[in-house]
Amino acid sequence: MVRKSRLKAGCSQDWLPHVRVCLLALFMAPAAQAQFNLFVVQGSTEVAAPAVYDFGSLYAGETGSTLFRLRNTSNAAAAVDILAVAGAGFTLTAPALPVGLAPQAAMDFTVAFQAAGTGAYSASLHSDGIAILLTATVAPRLTYGIVPGSATAFPGPVDFGSVVRGASAGRLITIQNNTALVLTIPAISVQGADFALPGAAPSGQALQSGQGAEFSVVFTPHTTGPSQGSLTLGDRSYPLLGTGVDPPLPKPTVSISLDQAASAQQGTLIVRFDAPAQSSGTGTATLDFQGPADSAIAFASGGRSATFSIAPGDVQAVLPFQTGTTAGVLTFTVQMGGASDQESVTIAAVAPGISTAQGVRSATGVEIRIAGFDNTRSLGALSFTFYDASGNPIAPGAIRADATAQFANYFAASDLGGVFLLDAVFPVTGDASQVVSCQTTLTNSAGSSTTQRASF
Repeated sequence: MVRKSRLKAGCSQDWLPHVRVCLLALFMAPAAQAQFNLFVVQGSTEVAAPAVYDFGSLYAGETGSTLFRLRNTSNAAAAVDILAVAGAGFTLTAPALPVGLAPQAAMDFTVAFQAAGTGAYSASLHSDGIAILLTATVAPRLTYGIVPGSATAFPGPVDFGSVVRGASAGRLITIQNNTALVLTIPAISVQGADFALPGAAPSGQALQSGQGAEFSVVFTPHTTGPSQGSLTLGDRSYPLLGTGVDPPLPKPTVSISLDQAASAQQGTLIVRFDAPAQSSGTGTATLDFQGPADSAIAFASGGRSATFSIAPGDVQAVLPFQTGTTAGVLTFTVQMGGASDQESVTIAAVAPGISTAQGVRSATGVEIRIAGFDNTRSLGALSFTFYDASGNPIAPGAIRADATAQFANYFAASDLGGVFLLDAVFPVTGDASQVVSCQTTLTNSAGSSTTQRASF
C-alpha cells in the first residue's frame, strides 16, 4: 500500500506504463565519470606519482622543481576544475582553470619548492579525485660568496669573462658559517683544463658559528675561444665559464719618411709598434688629401687605404706612397686594434715642374712639346725664345702667350692632379732650318720655371 500510494503520487492515473518508465529511469546506468591519473615526468617518460613525493634535500635559497602530468584516462572528455598545492615553500605553475581534456589527453604543470629556513616541509597537491603529499627538507649550509661579485647569485655559474691567452684571472670564494651549528667545509674540487685551485682548499675544516674561510679559483686559457669547467662544493657542482682571447695588438706610432715634402715624390709611411706583437692581426692605414682631385696621391699598393699584416714578433710596418702632383695636406691615419695614430705632411705650392721638353720641326714651322706638372693648377703665362745655330736669339726675341683660360678649363676637367702636356705650334716664315732650338718659361702662382733648350 505504501508503494502504491507513492507511485500514484508520482505518476498519472494510467500508472502502470509510467511505473515501467520510472523503473527504467531508476535502473539506467549513470553517465560515465572522468578518471584522472597523476604522473611525474622524467625526461621523455612519465611515471605514476607516488602517494608521497619527496623533493629531496635542498639548501636555503635553492629551488627544486618537478614536472607533473595530469592525464584523463577515461573514455569521455572531462574538465579539470581543481588543481592546487597547499604548503609553505611550494608553488604551482599551471594553465588557468578549468581545462578541458579529451580522452587520454593530458595537462602538464610544475611544482617548485624553495625556502630560506632549515627544516622539514610538506604540502598537499590535489586535483579532481587526486591528492598526494609533497615533502622537502632544507638542510643547514655554509654561506658562500664571490669576489669580485658576479651578475648571478653564488653559489651558481662563475663567468671569468674574456682573458688574454696565457694570462690568468682569479675569483676569491668566501665561506662563512652563519648558523648556530658547527659545520664542516665540504670537499672542494675544480674540473676543466683551464681552471684550477691555486692553493690548498679548506676542505674538511670545521667552522664554529661565525667563523669563515676562503679559497680561490683561477682561469688560465691556453687557447682562444670559450672554455668550460665546473666547481664542486660537496654534493653540488656549478659551471665555470671563460673565454680565451688573443693578446691585444701593440699601439702604433706613425712617422713619415720623405726626402722632400714636395710633389712627384715617393715616400714611406712607417708604423712603429710600442712593443713586439704577441699575436697575429691586421692594421689599416688611410691617406686623406686636402686639395684638388689627384688620383696619383696613393699608397704604392693602390688606393688611399692599405691593410697590413701583423705577425708575432713584428715591431713595425712599412707602407710606400707617392705624393702626386697637387699641393695640399696629406694626412695618414693608422688603426691597430683599439689604438690609432695620425701624422700629416704639407705639400707646398711650387713653380711648374718640367719633365721633358722636345722640339719637332715640320716643313712649315716648329712645334714645342712640354710634359710637366703644376701643383698649383694656376699655370698661365708662357714665354718662348728661339735660337739659331750660333746660339743667338732669333727676332723678335721672346714670344709671350697667356694660356690661363685654356689651362683652367683643362685642370677643371682633370683628376690627374697637376699633370699637363703642352703642345705649342709656331709657323715659320722663311727658312725654318735656321731655327735650331727653343727655350720655354712657364709661370704659375708660385713662380716660374725655364726648360733646357730643346733642339729641333
